[in-house]
Amino acid sequence: MGFGSEPFFTEFSSRGKVLLDASLPQDDGTYRTYRFPWSATPRTKPLAVASRSGPSSVSVYASWNGATKVAKWQFLAGPSAGSLSRVATARKRSFETRVDLQSSATVFAVRALDSKGHVIGRSAAVPAS
Repeated sequence: MGFGSEPFFTEFSSRGKVLLDASLPQDDGTYRTYRFPWSATPRTKPLAVASRSGPSSVSVYASWNGATKVAKWQFLAGPSAGSLSRVATARKRSFETRVDLQSSATVFAVRALDSKGHVIGRSAAVPAS
C-alpha cells in the first residue's frame, strides 16, 4: 500500500499483519509503489571470515550482500588456498551464516549454492584470525 504523495509504503499479509514498513529516500521524486519478484547476483564475490577460538575450534562466517539465489553454503578448509576441501554445508540462515567447526586448518573459503545445489559464487580463501 502506498500513501499517495507521501514517500511511505507498507506491505500487509492477507490477515492484516505488517510484513514490510518502509520509506523512499528524501527527495526521491516519485510517489508510486510497486511490488514484484526480484532476483540479483552481485558482481562481487561472497565473503568468508574465519575466527579461531582455540587450536581446533573455528567459526566461519559466510555472506554475499545482495545475492537472492543463495540456498546453502559450503564451507571449505585446508592448509593452503590451493588445497581446500569441503568440511561442512549449511542452509543460508540470514544475511550472514555461521558454522562452528572443529578444525586445525589455517585457510578457509565458502561456496554459495542455489536451490539445485549448483555453485553460484565462491569467496577468496582467507586465513583464520
